Amino acid sequence: MYIIFEEHQYAAEDVKVALHGISELQDINKNVSVSYVGYYYEPAIPDCVFILPKVLLNDKDQLVVGPNTTIDPKEIITPKGQQKHLTKEYRKFLYEFAVWIYRTIAVYHQHKPDSQAIYYRRLPRSGKGMRHQANTYLDIILSLIQFNQENQEFFLYTVKNNHSGHNKINWTRTISHSETFLQNGTPIYLDPVNRKRQINFDEELFVIFFSILDYVNREYGFRTPINMQYELLSPSQFETYRKGYGKSRLKEIRYKYFSDKAVLLWELCYAFFDNTYLLAVNTDNKEYLLAKKYNIIFEAIIDELIGTSHDAIPPGLADQDDGKQVDHMYTDLALTSHQNREVYYIGDSKYYKMSTAIGKPSVSKQYTYARNVIQWNIDLWKDNEEGRRMKSETEKRFKDIRLRPDSPNEGYDIIPNFFLSAFVDDQPTYDRGTDAEGNDLNVKSREETYISTQFDNRLFDRDTLLLMYYDINFLFVVRMYARNKESEKAQWKSHVRTIFRKKIQEMLASKFQFYAFAPKPSTYAKGFMDKNLKKLIGKVFSPFAHEEVFVLALENTENEQERQENEALLLELKEHFFVTKPGNFTLGQDPTATLKCLGYTKGAEKTDEKTDLMLLSTIQAKVNPNTAAFKNGTAATFVSGHTPNKAIDLQRLKYFAPIINHEVVGAYEIVSVGVTYVDDPKHPMRLLFKLSNYRKFNKMFVFGVNNAASSGITLNPSQLAKYLEEKPSQNSFVFAFEEAQDNG
Repeated sequence: MYIIFEEHQYAAEDVKVALHGISELQDINKNVSVSYVGYYYEPAIPDCVFILPKVLLNDKDQLVVGPNTTIDPKEIITPKGQQKHLTKEYRKFLYEFAVWIYRTIAVYHQHKPDSQAIYYRRLPRSGKGMRHQANTYLDIILSLIQFNQENQEFFLYTVKNNHSGHNKINWTRTISHSETFLQNGTPIYLDPVNRKRQINFDEELFVIFFSILDYVNREYGFRTPINMQYELLSPSQFETYRKGYGKSRLKEIRYKYFSDKAVLLWELCYAFFDNTYLLAVNTDNKEYLLAKKYNIIFEAIIDELIGTSHDAIPPGLADQDDGKQVDHMYTDLALTSHQNREVYYIGDSKYYKMSTAIGKPSVSKQYTYARNVIQWNIDLWKDNEEGRRMKSETEKRFKDIRLRPDSPNEGYDIIPNFFLSAFVDDQPTYDRGTDAEGNDLNVKSREETYISTQFDNRLFDRDTLLLMYYDINFLFVVRMYARNKESEKAQWKSHVRTIFRKKIQEMLASKFQFYAFAPKPSTYAKGFMDKNLKKLIGKVFSPFAHEEVFVLALENTENEQERQENEALLLELKEHFFVTKPGNFTLGQDPTATLKCLGYTKGAEKTDEKTDLMLLSTIQAKVNPNTAAFKNGTAATFVSGHTPNKAIDLQRLKYFAPIINHEVVGAYEIVSVGVTYVDDPKHPMRLLFKLSNYRKFNKMFVFGVNNAASSGITLNPSQLAKYLEEKPSQNSFVFAFEEAQDNG
């Protein structure tokens, strides 16, 4: 066979024979390149031409055929050149590789029969005409499959003919050789002689043939039916045949066949075991299976084995509104979480020659993908008509993701973003297995990592975008896609997604130091966050179910000023929070156990049965709030009795809970707090609370009291009642609350 490489520049003179059947124009320097992948047969040569993917070439346009060994592709265009420059093992690899490439194109064509990326024409292999060599491994296998499809009657007729009469008694030999007894005048022969069955060479050939088909089905994913119920060669026996015994045995029975069909079948089987044997096939036309844009097939392979189908992704997310299309997208466990919380993963496959670097336009485009995804998610969670429309059109798996959860630190979750190219080993293997530590060697990380920021040292910032670059074993994914086994693909998809997540986490661990921290009993976490938002923004994120546990990311830097700022921030946090030591927390880990060892005792996920309000202040009422409106939860406003006599941070007031008969039984959300004036010379200014969304408590909760009158006191329900009775002057007070981090 002739070998050409996709997009390689050849001198027109070197390929005028091999490319006789393909119309390719030469450039001004009289060079020619082809943009196809696949194979075709050209009667004018006559031989098959196989066009290999450019992935087999390195970035210097050389074919890597061994450790530190490369060959100029022009040296192996012809069969003579291949014999001279390629080892027997590498030639065997090329033959098998041809089958996998055929299968990828065939599977893609099966999934997308209307695709314009495939040129396809099968050759009639019967009738008179020119005879050509079809000695590629691919051609042999296709010929075997076609023979099986077209000759079922031949198999049935031969089997029926060979088995007819096997159980008939040979009476002449029985009478002359078997002892006879008379019973009631009737002779009885104890040892009748049947017709002797001779060695059946037809059936032996059938066993070999169907064993080959069984191997092809198992190894390459073909679906060729085997209708003859023979006991086939076991896998170990078949390996013996492949290693030389098959050729030897077929030579021994070569002259036992006389019909044209049997002779052709023998030739096909022999050619399989010795693909240098010249196989005669009748044809006078061209045949081909060519992909004119193999990058489309490569993208389909990667998406099938890694991503989620675009049909299952909401509009505007993968197929974005600005016309950009993300190659691969799926949702998986977030980098910051150890369970449940998911995030979008964005991938872009690059069908390049090995070791080719990514250009700046590709990097910029990938960042744009991520920005569009972030904005899409922000729009999804807007409380307006557009947000509600998007939710109604979005699948549950995608609409439950929130990149910026309701949290005081205003942090954004990390969106994993990556490029994916292919590699082929200098000693090609379809599965590289794992190393001693269990790492899958079919996926490699490049050192090329890109991080785009608006502000340094802010990992959890909307404008901080990262990009990883992976290489994946081209032979591995080609074979898996070609085999087309759903269970195998699903298992790999889950496996490789875990690899991607782990490798991004490892990259971040090399660039950032991560800490987990949670408030000490005397610390009000939200208040601290509000007060220190400028210091913490982009550095802190709360991905856990117990939202008072936070993650801190500080960039590893050689800048002395930035290091001092990081150390100062850590010291300040340690005054108010339990903070893990360097190296004791890994991104994506559950830090609760580590924090408990430091003295943290909370961290339980909130439920409706536990308190979620903390007393911030008491405010005197204008009138005793023991009214029907406050009792049944229909009050819309509340006016304070006088101007507060101590400073109150009104922005912290989130809930308003009136005392009804010495009990706190429910709370309103505070929509806004304003100022109103009354006709009172001493206290003309009053606070006006607008209220909504009354929630009645299931029981009287335990509150941590932080007001000046009773700082540090924690009361249970009976103590709260007693507290109110002992301080009757406060019976007309109303408690104002905010969301608490202390469950009392």
